[in-house]
Amino acid sequence: MDRLQKQLESEYRNDAEDCIKIYNNLKKLSNGHVWESDWRTLVRTIFEGFPSDNRRFKPTSIGYIYLKGIETE
Repeated sequence: MDRLQKQLESEYRNDAEDCIKIYNNLKKLSNGHVWESDWRTLVRTIFEGFPSDNRRFKPTSIGYIYLKGIETE
């Protein structure tokens, strides 16, 4: 979540907002936990390379379908 908050301040803000929606919904459905197996299916982690440890997050195609389902609830 810390990395997503940091990503909100970058040019990838929209991706971060979408990922936060996914994160919050997964947390609500799993009684306060976000399981990595669920997260990895819905969100892609893009590693920006050495020597930095920077990563950014973007919903996968399944993640975008999941978002549409959240929005129609």
